[in-house]
Amino acid sequence: MPTRYLIFFFIVFVHTTVVSQQKKLDSVLEIINPLPTSEEKLKALFDATTFYRDQYPEINKYFAEYGIAESKRKKSNTYKTFFNKELGIYYRRKNNLDSALYYYNRAKNIAIVAKDSFNIYGLKGSIANVHKAQGNYKEAIQNFSEIISYAQKNSDNKQLLIAHVNLAALYITMKESSKAKSILLKGLNIKSEVSNIANPKIYNNLVVVYLDLKKTDSALFYAIKAEKLITSKRSLANLNTNKGIIYKRQKKYSFASESYRTALDYYKELNSNTGIIKSYNNLAQIAIIQNNLAEAKEYLDKSYYLIKNSKDISYKNYFYESQIEYFIAKKEYKKALETTQILNILKDSILGIEKQNAISDIEIKYETEKTKQEKITAQNQAAIAQLESSKNRNLFIGSSIIAALVLISSLFFFGRIKAQKKAELITVKLKETQKRLALEKQYRNSELKALKAQMNPHFIFNALNSIQEYIILNEKNLASDYLGKFADLIRKYLDHSDAGFITVQEEIESLQMYLDLETLRFEDTLTYKINIGKNIQTDIVKLPTMLIQPYVENALKHGLLHKDGERILHISFTQSKKEIISCAIQDNGIGRKASAIMKEQQGVMHQSFATQANENRLQLLNYKENKKIGVEIIDLYDQLGNAQGTKVTLDIPLLKS
Repeated sequence: MPTRYLIFFFIVFVHTTVVSQQKKLDSVLEIINPLPTSEEKLKALFDATTFYRDQYPEINKYFAEYGIAESKRKKSNTYKTFFNKELGIYYRRKNNLDSALYYYNRAKNIAIVAKDSFNIYGLKGSIANVHKAQGNYKEAIQNFSEIISYAQKNSDNKQLLIAHVNLAALYITMKESSKAKSILLKGLNIKSEVSNIANPKIYNNLVVVYLDLKKTDSALFYAIKAEKLITSKRSLANLNTNKGIIYKRQKKYSFASESYRTALDYYKELNSNTGIIKSYNNLAQIAIIQNNLAEAKEYLDKSYYLIKNSKDISYKNYFYESQIEYFIAKKEYKKALETTQILNILKDSILGIEKQNAISDIEIKYETEKTKQEKITAQNQAAIAQLESSKNRNLFIGSSIIAALVLISSLFFFGRIKAQKKAELITVKLKETQKRLALEKQYRNSELKALKAQMNPHFIFNALNSIQEYIILNEKNLASDYLGKFADLIRKYLDHSDAGFITVQEEIESLQMYLDLETLRFEDTLTYKINIGKNIQTDIVKLPTMLIQPYVENALKHGLLHKDGERILHISFTQSKKEIISCAIQDNGIGRKASAIMKEQQGVMHQSFATQANENRLQLLNYKENKKIGVEIIDLYDQLGNAQGTKVTLDIPLLKS
């Protein structure tokens, strides 16, 4: 199917999805809003919130926020607890832990006021799981222990069983496998209405525990039991990962590879980047063991693409460990050594954080002890002073008053002199700074003008080459048409030549004229579109002159020129952030990687003039500015890893006339 049809179907799908969600929202509100009593309305809102929790989280969030406002108005603490808890679940699933903790605590505090013990301890479990995710294990254990104590006193087997499962999972995270095993085995003996849900989780966690205890047969026994009961895709993904580890230890590599692939499929369905990364590394290790190094490299490349911007050090460690094994298998010992050094730096950074925390604890203890000693010393000195004053009180008071007056007079006199000198010094420094800044600004403006003067001839040179090509090919009409449009564009650039900044409207007009020229050169295989956000005042907002054109030229010259078939270029101006204009330039070209390979094959090893000049110009424009122009370049890929083009985003601080 041609690319344009795929793009069309994708746009239709996205539009249909958005419209579908809005229709769902409107249809539910049409039912809820007319309800006669507050109790009916709140119950309907809560049912809608929980119904859309999994499939449409944004609708779930909307109803939860609506529910909070409505429950406040109706003064219903019960529903206020429910809706705050729902927002906690929403942010927990988004991995926004601070916001999740905030809403869980709000819900718990409302439940405490309402003396709703069931919800208090249910929310303590949710809060404990957030603390666990944050690495605050002490708080998590305390919350789970309180739940267990409450559940035992009230014979609440449901809360008791859930708390056992969660506490065991926490000890697994803490690498306390023996404690986790003991709690999980106790959990299997607790009979509850949620046993059919809890027991598969217990079996799954026992797999992890026995793996850590190096008892692979026991781990496999519980894995087989768990597989018969588990229905959750996430749990099945984790279980298959653990089965892969079991088979790897048993040296059944084909079974291990099959389990890891099954886990990968589940993680892809769940859009879990961490799970996908883990699966790629696991599959790479099996491929290395089986001496299938090409397959191993493919998995490592996919893993690296996902972790290169990740802040999770543990997955980076795991990746570099796998990469070291790969280099050793290929007998590339130098690369293995270099990767080992990178891995050691990562590990040292973790140790560095731990050392800083330890030093911080020592400093706190030292400061506490120091304060205590200073207090004792001060008390002793006060006692001595009291004894001395009792012997000769009048003399002491008189001397103190005189000394105080002399001291205050001296301090006032010297303070005044010091303040005068300081003010004089500040004035001198301020004048020097103003002169230096004026010179720096003048120098920077001169450099900017020089760069712009270089960039204009560069563009003219490229355009004249195209005209020359038409003349050589005896395309007189095209050459004439191109030359006329080129003259109009040059006139436009001459009008802008003395201006440091032009309006968005003027920039768009220049880009349209330039792209019309390029459309002729590409023989109508180039399609471009320029979108402008509704909230942008195009005739008021200003941009630096000739800032965007070089990036558009790069998209054409390096991305689209070498592409077969239809060439598409999208340019959009939006203002999503306050006082920031974003310009996105997206093409469906061959991508930077393929372009770099072509340049290398053609023997072109230097950076293009336009790119280098624009980088230098950006440095000058950003020099000592509070709000800097930001540039982000993203390589676009489809699900199979094939290049789909490049997207350049410029974030330009707002400048109004």
